[in-house]
Amino acid sequence: MIGTIVLFNNNSIYAMQAIWRDFDNMKDLVAAIRSGEKNDNNINWEKFQDSDIYQNEDKDSKECLQLAHKIGNNLGDYEIVHCFRNENYFKIKYTEPETPEPQPETNASLNVPEPQPETNASLNVLEVPETNASLNVPEPQPETNASLNVPEPQPETNASLNVLEVPETNASEIVTPSSIDLNITVGKDPITRGENQMVTVLAFDPTTGKELDRVFIKLEIKDPVGILVKYYTGTEGNLTRTFKIGENATGTFIISATASQAGVQSTKSLTFQVQ
Repeated sequence: MIGTIVLFNNNSIYAMQAIWRDFDNMKDLVAAIRSGEKNDNNINWEKFQDSDIYQNEDKDSKECLQLAHKIGNNLGDYEIVHCFRNENYFKIKYTEPETPEPQPETNASLNVPEPQPETNASLNVLEVPETNASLNVPEPQPETNASLNVPEPQPETNASLNVLEVPETNASEIVTPSSIDLNITVGKDPITRGENQMVTVLAFDPTTGKELDRVFIKLEIKDPVGILVKYYTGTEGNLTRTFKIGENATGTFIISATASQAGVQSTKSLTFQVQ
């Protein structure tokens, strides 16, 4: 009866420790540990060294496992996972604090504060360029001549007469609309993936129905997710652009157009389907 109990305990202990016995490679063992199927934070190091899994590993993996065991005088399943994912995991983790090298920093600090070049630079800058600049800058004669030439009433009178007659009349034709109407059209709706889509934006005066000139138009096209895929601008009342629909794009695309001129702005949107 007692012998039976002892045998059962030995078998159960070995079963707990030999979590690698059902596997012939490290990859499958790690997968079982990460899934929770195998769990042992106190692995029998001597038996594990004799296992096929350990013997079949490369030199770097073995060194990682040896270092993991040496650090804690113990080997846990999570340390096997670390070594499988990164053979230098423990080497990096426990050797980084040993790398402070103060000597290069001390030399750098000694080499940096060199006051002589800075003093020379300051002396050179102040002695010659600034003095020459100060001597060359204040030349009152050109300014005096300019002031004498400016107040000539005859040219100004002629200019004012010319400006009022022609340019202002043209400008009034451009700036006068109190509102802007927009019309957006597409070449195809619906359209198939991979095809070329044409978008046209027309800005016109709602009173006269005339297409506007020198109007700024901004055109944005967004995919069904809301990502901006195309952005165009123009300064004429008719903006037409063609672009290719992506091979993986399906759903509702949104077109947004904004036109502005002389403080007047108008915005309009349109959608089309990609199938």
